[in-house]
Amino acid sequence: MLFAAPVLAGQEPPPVMHYEAVPAPPGAITGDETDLAMASDHYDRMTVPVRLGQSRPFQFLVDTGSGRTSVSRELVSELKLSERPKAILHSATGASQVSMALLPELRMSRRSVKNISAPMLNASNIGADGILGIDSLRSQQVVFDFGQKRLLILSGNDRAELEDDAIIVRAKARQGRLVITDAIVDGERVSVILDTGSSLTVGNLALRERLARHGRLGQSEPTSLVSVTGQSLPGELATAQALEIGGARLEGLKMMFADAHTFRLLGLDRKPAILLGMNALSGFDQVAIDFADRTISLVLPKERRGG
Repeated sequence: MLFAAPVLAGQEPPPVMHYEAVPAPPGAITGDETDLAMASDHYDRMTVPVRLGQSRPFQFLVDTGSGRTSVSRELVSELKLSERPKAILHSATGASQVSMALLPELRMSRRSVKNISAPMLNASNIGADGILGIDSLRSQQVVFDFGQKRLLILSGNDRAELEDDAIIVRAKARQGRLVITDAIVDGERVSVILDTGSSLTVGNLALRERLARHGRLGQSEPTSLVSVTGQSLPGELATAQALEIGGARLEGLKMMFADAHTFRLLGLDRKPAILLGMNALSGFDQVAIDFADRTISLVLPKERRGG
């Protein structure tokens, strides 16, 4: 659901990067469309400049695997935001009680979302000033254009114009997240949750058991991921030969197998499932996530397209 970078056994965690605001491309905003420049953080996740009211821009991580928009304690302190009663936050490592802050207005260029009750987290655990969760992105189309290094957020009747040979995949909604069921990892059918807040793709233990049983689990090594609450999630790092989604195929995909709380939260712990992280998604030229229509559009790099 929400992860920092993987750490192999015996290694020190990598440093957290700090960011500068990235200006959006000129002439890119029309109607309900918001076009933002993307900045890639140290772990290949995507951040965008966000203002809280009339504040300076802050870098927020775009996380389609998170149900809630969150904010760093440091930002709350700088802007002297009002605090709210504690609430339960679900992360990859479990459920924990966290302090909350009120975000009166969150502005993404010309778009804004008001009165968000946001969990307060340490910036060192987030790797950014805050997190844009699906509560700020619902009913919209979010387009990650990796080739142009930009992010489109479209609402209303506006939709991005995609390539003619874009692969359209239908999804089901679970607690606001979109789940793809038409996917296969090394011969095993899996459910897929797109998790742009995770640097690494994570498979559940049910998938690991199936692959091991059929002799398809390759060599692995111990690793761990750090959740946004600062807790560590242990697991095994291995390489999947192929992931197939719709008509798209990704080969040699690094994947961590772990008992992540997210799978239990979404009722996906008993059957094979994966959280598809940025190491997989960045293999496409473009990924469009339409929360309203429950579709995901994938555009392969030109050299890998058929025809």
